[in-house]
Amino acid sequence: MSETATETLLLHISGQDRPGILADVIQTLSWYAVDMLDLQQTTSLGQLNLSVLFKLPASQGLAIVRDMGQLLRERGLAVDFIVLDGASEWRQLNGKSLVLTYLAPQVEASGLHSVLREVAGMALNVERINWFTYPSVQCMEFVLLQPPDNAVAFAEIRRRLFEIAFRHHFDLAIQPEGLYRRPKRLVVMDMDSTLIQQEVIDELAALAGVGEQVARITEAAMQGELDFTAALRERVALLAGQPVSLLEQTLARIQLTPGVERLICVLKKLGFRTAVVSGGFDFFTDHFRQQLQLDYSFANRLEIFDGQLTGRVCGEIVDRAAKARLLREMAAREQIPLEQTVAVGDGANDLDMLNTAGLGVAFNAKPRVQQQAEAFVNQPGLDTLLYLLGVTPRDLQDLL
Repeated sequence: MSETATETLLLHISGQDRPGILADVIQTLSWYAVDMLDLQQTTSLGQLNLSVLFKLPASQGLAIVRDMGQLLRERGLAVDFIVLDGASEWRQLNGKSLVLTYLAPQVEASGLHSVLREVAGMALNVERINWFTYPSVQCMEFVLLQPPDNAVAFAEIRRRLFEIAFRHHFDLAIQPEGLYRRPKRLVVMDMDSTLIQQEVIDELAALAGVGEQVARITEAAMQGELDFTAALRERVALLAGQPVSLLEQTLARIQLTPGVERLICVLKKLGFRTAVVSGGFDFFTDHFRQQLQLDYSFANRLEIFDGQLTGRVCGEIVDRAAKARLLREMAAREQIPLEQTVAVGDGANDLDMLNTAGLGVAFNAKPRVQQQAEAFVNQPGLDTLLYLLGVTPRDLQDLL
């Protein structure tokens, strides 16, 4: 006995949304021996887009087209039926998805066009677009489908799209879509020029009268032109003999980066673990851990003797490699997969940490750091990080 011939249909419905449309569509499908394969619905500005993929006996194809067409025309909706072959069906269902997040104060058409043209040039298909308006930032999320036969590497996709973002001056993140993209659980931040607006060592040096010397060394180290450990020891040596009160005086000059308190408030309500890991000094990271109720803080310790700074650092230096190691150790201690971690920083000594995390974000960072990170943000507020994590304006209303 031969098998019954079947065909696969894609039903697409569009028009003014109203309650009950989906229920009526499913009821009509239930009259036939269909196998549901996929169903997706979006509503934007009151307009419905509903797609249903199903398989049914070929002998019933004309009847279902007739009945469904009559139902939807009575409701003022447009309907299209597309007959798919097996190859088309599985190419759509088995593709790999990427999420592209575009951030800018205003969406600029020429830059957006350049991105979409490059996406098309790499044979990536835009499956879905979500547009969110935050207080000072426009955020567009593009879900891109990469078919199985598309061999463009993730690094190449990132490189080509980042070049456009740098040229048109908007921020960009590219992440594989999957189980771990939204439910991140650990956020690790650098301190200087990330959690806070200043470079602590520069502020200490300014009060100690050696500001210009230290600033030159700091900039070279952050650009990756000098070994971080050697640069740190050289700068700290210039502070020898300064009273320990210099630390308190410097702390009084420090300002948190805009949006930090909002970011931490939301993360804590969502159950995140939070940390600051710095190549700076623990006097300051400990203070901000307590002020912001962070879970962890790690930094270097200045040696103090008889009420004065000796110009030396105690113990192991928290350098580029140590930052990445501490991220891995915190994740292991909290039993959090690295895919569910986020690292944020601005300097070359943050790169290992950014590349170790599930999502590494270069925040107002040096050009070299932006080029190598998975995401870069040049907005003034650190709470922009929430938008990369998929927190919507409606979510923020519920959380704050």
